[in-house]
Amino acid sequence: MKKNIFILFWVILLAIALYLCYKSGNVLYNNFEEDVFGIVIKTCLFAFLAGLAFMGLIFEYVDLNTAKSLEAYKRELEKESISTTESSSKIQVLESKIEVLEKALEDALKMQGQ
Repeated sequence: MKKNIFILFWVILLAIALYLCYKSGNVLYNNFEEDVFGIVIKTCLFAFLAGLAFMGLIFEYVDLNTAKSLEAYKRELEKESISTTESSSKIQVLESKIEVLEKALEDALKMQGQ
């Protein structure tokens, strides 16, 4: 939910900055006024703000995909560790059964030899 709010913030900021950049550029193109320097500064500022918002969107997208990949990798590691633990416990059970059978075989051989 938090990621969606950040992405929505960046999208809104990008849309506003692009709109303001377009409007100030349009004013500069259509009306060649005395305050050209101010309009050029505003246009550059809004273009910078639009670029910043676009960069923020890209970073949020990359961060979101990285977080999803990391969670999937963690789940895979947990599954592997659980299966490894299960395998080692199965091995221990089999080893103990083998020891019991070996002991029983030794006892049976001793009894037969007597």
